[in-house]
Order: sequence, then C-alpha cells, then structure tokens
Amino acid sequence: MTSSDLLWMALMHFRRREHDQCTAICTEILRTQPKSQAAIFVKCRALSSKTWIDDTELERTGDTDLMSEDIAVSVMPRPGTSIAHPTSSSMSGVVNQYVRPVSVCRITSQSGVSPTLQNVTMAATSEGSYLDITNLEFLEFAHQTAMAKAICDYLIYFVRNIKQALRLCEEVLKKKTSLEDWWWKCRFAKCYYRLGLYRDAEYQLICSLQNQNMALNVLGLSKVYMRLDQPNTALKVLQKGIEKMPEESHLKIGVARIYEMMYATCRSLLFYKNALVLDASNIEALACLAANYFYEHQPELSLRYYRRLLQMGVSGPEIWNNIGLCCFYSSQLDMALDCFDRSLRFADDAADVWYNIGHLGISMGDFHMAHQSFKIALSLNQSNAEALCNLGVLSLYARNIKIARSYFISAKEVAPTLFQPHYNGALLAYKLGNLQDSFAMVSSALRVNKAHVDSRELKNNLEWHIRAL
Repeated sequence: MTSSDLLWMALMHFRRREHDQCTAICTEILRTQPKSQAAIFVKCRALSSKTWIDDTELERTGDTDLMSEDIAVSVMPRPGTSIAHPTSSSMSGVVNQYVRPVSVCRITSQSGVSPTLQNVTMAATSEGSYLDITNLEFLEFAHQTAMAKAICDYLIYFVRNIKQALRLCEEVLKKKTSLEDWWWKCRFAKCYYRLGLYRDAEYQLICSLQNQNMALNVLGLSKVYMRLDQPNTALKVLQKGIEKMPEESHLKIGVARIYEMMYATCRSLLFYKNALVLDASNIEALACLAANYFYEHQPELSLRYYRRLLQMGVSGPEIWNNIGLCCFYSSQLDMALDCFDRSLRFADDAADVWYNIGHLGISMGDFHMAHQSFKIALSLNQSNAEALCNLGVLSLYARNIKIARSYFISAKEVAPTLFQPHYNGALLAYKLGNLQDSFAMVSSALRVNKAHVDSRELKNNLEWHIRAL
C-alpha cells in the first residue's frame, strides 16, 4: 500500500474521530518518510483533537487549567467584588446534614470526558503516538499558516509545552504573515494565560476581539478577569458580548457560572434558564437547574431535568445517584434503591453512594442495612465524617455507648467543622451526667453552626443545671 493510500486512510479515521487509528497510520508513514509534511499535519491534528478542550464549554474558572493549577486568586479579596470567600464555619456541614449529593460532571471535551489530569496527559506517554519535537524543526513551518496552526495546537493541547508554542507564535509574528489574524492572537493569549501572564493575555484577547468579535474571545477575556479576581469586570465583558451576540448561549452560561460563584443564586438560575431557551440540550444548564430544585426541596421538578439528561444520553454514577436522591425524597423508595444500584455499577469511588443507601435504609427502618452501608462507605473513604457520625447514632440505638462515643470522637477529628458530632457527643455526655464535657462540646457545636436550635436549647439547659449547682 502506497503512502498516499495510507494518508487517505488516516484522513478517513480522523473524520470519524478515530484518533488512535489515525495516529498509528501517520506514525507508520513517518517511519519511511520522516519529512512528510502531510503526515505531520494530520498527526498533529489527530493528537490535538484527542485531548482538545473546547473553551466555550469550560467548567468553572480554573477547573481545567491544569498548567496553572497552583496559581490562586488574590489573597486579599476586594470587598463585595471578590469570589475568594473564606470558608464559613457556620455553614459547614449544613448541606451534608442528611445526604451527600454529587453534581453532574460537565462535559468539556469533544470526547465527552471530563478533562482531568489523568485522561488529558495519558496520550503523551502512549507508545507510538508521540511526535518528537526535538527532531522537528517546527519553526521552519512558521510561514505555512495551516501547518503552523496544527503544530501550535499540538504543542498546547497534547504536549502542553507552552513555551515552545509561544516561540512558534512569536516566529509567526516576526514573519508578519498573520498580523490581523485573530487566531494567532488568541493562541498568544492562551500561552500567556497558561504561564500566568494575565495582563499580557488580556491585551492579546482585546486585540483579537478587535479583529474578530466572537464568543471564544469574550469567554477567554472573562476568564482572565476571573483569574485576576475581578468578577464584576468579567460580568461586564460578558454582558457586552451578549448585547452584540444575543443568540450565543455560551455567554449566558458564563454569566450564570460567575453569579453562581458569587452566591447570587437567583440571577444565576435566570441565566441558566435563558441559555436553555437558546439551547434546549445544554447539559450544564440542565444539571445546575436540577441541583437547584433539589436543594429548594422540589425533588419532583429536579427529577424531570435529570430524566431529560438521561434521554439525551448522559449517563454515569452522578446522574443515577442524583436521580436516586430525588426518588428518595419523593417517597419512591423502591426506585431510589434501583437507581443507587445502577450508580454503583458505574462508580469508581462509591463512598457517597453507599452513604446515601445508608440513609435509605434508615428511612425504611432497616437499621442493619444502614449500618452495613455506612461501614462500606467508611471502608472506601476513611475521612467520611458523616458516616462516622451516623454510625455513632446507630450504635446508640443499639445501646453501645462506648462505641458510639468513639465514633463521635473520630468524626470530630476527621471534620472539626461538622457540628453534628459535637452536638451528638454533647447530648450523650448530658444523658450520662457529665455536664462539664457536655457544655464544652455543645459550645463547640454552636461555634460551628450558630443557627442550630437543638444545640442552643441544650446549652440553656446546661447553664440552668450549672447555676442550680
């Protein structure tokens, strides 16, 4: 078979998104013809597409920026404008008081896989797919626009050699072949962003917007401002983009994310709903609305959105776990157990699912099932403080006071910001007549959650007993 036939087969696999087969054929061509530009071009495109991250579908700011994961937002946030909120001890543990819901993973790549560090970098070390940059004089291709763009994407998305990609962009700029090309300015901004040079990235994106007004550049600029801890500026950029491109759903999703990070839930939901009007199959908007209705104590409405996701082909442990919780709070216990069972089939880390099954067992009155489920959850995740706390409560029902006390102590050590172990330990000490320890623990519970009514009542009773003494 000739090299032209092999190249035709490689292109056929590439169009079918069969990237592994495409790169294998290109590698075979390059063994006999190392300087084949056509094979280099197709292989670069295939490897880039394999680990491609669509910037219009990025998750919350910073989640997919693997190269700059260690760069945090400003240490001193601006009052009223910052998303760098300190962890509130008064709210810790309130959401997870009864269940441990898991959000739906947002699809952020063309392959439909969340771009974690493992599955983004796995292809870089796979046998036979790597393209040796040290032996490739890629700067020679700077005058060839199509080849230069393919190599640039290859360096950014597959090799993740940002400095080499920046060198290529600079070489193209020196040759003055693409001064008005928004694409190269966008890649300049991407390189600067990955290197932490946010002001340089801002300048390049503004220049790119002047050449081409498109959602990709607007989202990139808002992302830069979020890294600079300026959410209000990011919102202004997105709002201007919406005025010029009112039919672009990605911009409204970007606004909704920022409002969600700023805890402006009502505004966030409004923009998610507006995005669904433009794109009824937007997975992120459906998942966020479903989660919101669940926390607003409307599991029936939440269940509708999750079923819509299933109809669209989105399936996984998170989906089935959340559907199980919705069925659980809708009093459909048999369906909830079936959904949790399906979630266990998909889940790699099933600690949260077993925790929810434990609560299902409590609601059904099957304490043995609940106890076993919490034990399994604890074996899968030893830092599961909620499971420890619930095991302590079940031990109290079984009149194993020493074991219950040890569970409460362990839960406090694992999660000091969870108020339930402090309160349960204080109530146990109160019933055993140890007023001093009970007072200390209930005070700790109120420091964590000042709004807990039972802790305040217990503390008032303890103060009355102490004064009586």
